[in-house]
Amino acid sequence: MLYVSSANFDRCFDQGTVMAVDLDRVGTEGNRLPPIASASLPAADVVSISQLNVAPESRVFIQSYAGELGFWSRPDASPRIFVTARADGDFLHAIDVPEPTRLACVGSSGSNCIEGALSLTQVPGQVKDLPRAPAPFGVSVGSDGDVWVTHLSPADAPARSRTGFTSYVVRVPGAEPAVSIPDFIALNLPDLPQDGSNSVISDSRYVFVSGRYDELLPSPAPARRFLLRVVDKANPARVIDPGLDLSFAASEARGLALTEGTTPDAPRRLYMAVRAPDSLLILNGEGLDSDSPRLSVVGSAPLPNGPTAVQLIRRDTGSELVLVSCSDAGVVAIYDPDVGQVVAQVAVGQVRGTESPRPFGLSVLKQGNAARVFVSNFGDGRISVIDIPDLASPQQARLVAYLGARQDVGQAATCTEVQQ
Repeated sequence: MLYVSSANFDRCFDQGTVMAVDLDRVGTEGNRLPPIASASLPAADVVSISQLNVAPESRVFIQSYAGELGFWSRPDASPRIFVTARADGDFLHAIDVPEPTRLACVGSSGSNCIEGALSLTQVPGQVKDLPRAPAPFGVSVGSDGDVWVTHLSPADAPARSRTGFTSYVVRVPGAEPAVSIPDFIALNLPDLPQDGSNSVISDSRYVFVSGRYDELLPSPAPARRFLLRVVDKANPARVIDPGLDLSFAASEARGLALTEGTTPDAPRRLYMAVRAPDSLLILNGEGLDSDSPRLSVVGSAPLPNGPTAVQLIRRDTGSELVLVSCSDAGVVAIYDPDVGQVVAQVAVGQVRGTESPRPFGLSVLKQGNAARVFVSNFGDGRISVIDIPDLASPQQARLVAYLGARQDVGQAATCTEVQQ
């Protein structure tokens, strides 16, 4: 099963959607998703599958401008999906998966999940419209079931005053989604920029939040940058800035990925996509289960334009391949830590003039020593399917299929032009 959120960014439809796509049922006779590519066979033609065969019970509606999607495998109940939407209401949607192909809105008996969604800007007890999280975006579900949410736009006080900006990471109990004032954890630190927040990782002890530059903040631009903030779950008022911008002069950060620890005190790697310069920042993490976490820059690798999301694939050797969707360049880059550089770039669609298919989200299906990567294309509305036949040789990665119909040509393209 592949769970996909559609942003409806050009407002061609009334709402966005979340769909459960059964990969065994997509396509028609003679036009199916092929098995994972074999390293011993030559590359085949790319298959385009527009017929997804999504049943009505496999689709629910959400607010427009969807952000990241988090999946929670609950130990004592059916799985639950969380997805943000930053159009009217600034919602966090919760969607249950009682069966792999059936979706159910939490808080609503129908298929319109907007009715039961949780607003992150309408909070009881606000003072001067704070706290609130406008433009919610990043989602991470911890092992304890808490959901952590970032927001792209710092909140001013009062709203639309362009003063008193604060950025938050919001903690939401996943079992019973609700928010109150204490659930908004301010990321502001004295004499350091606030900016917006982009992505989030909830680990056992700490929450890691990447910072996204907001050009609408009052000038002049600060000399330093908010690249990473760390929140202590044991004491949420304790927010740490590791000072990464003093070691690497990037303007902002996007996706994050954290390797697993072999032992509680073993060093770990945190990979972060940064922009200007567009790079993969490689951090060494020590003491991430202790009172004294330490994060330091140990390397970087140049990336194609617009690095966005980061995903790891663990190999049998124990090392992880690092995948990065590069939205402006229209490719997925693969970084091999054993080599110390990007070893492959896979184009996910046709670049039309200056327009890229804009790859965004990444999801991985691993089978033995091979993997299949699903890439959501923000620009053309499709899912690109990339196979890595042999994880020991990521240079063999290849595009094998597209899922869905293009949304940047024909009627959908006309709709986009009208809305603009």
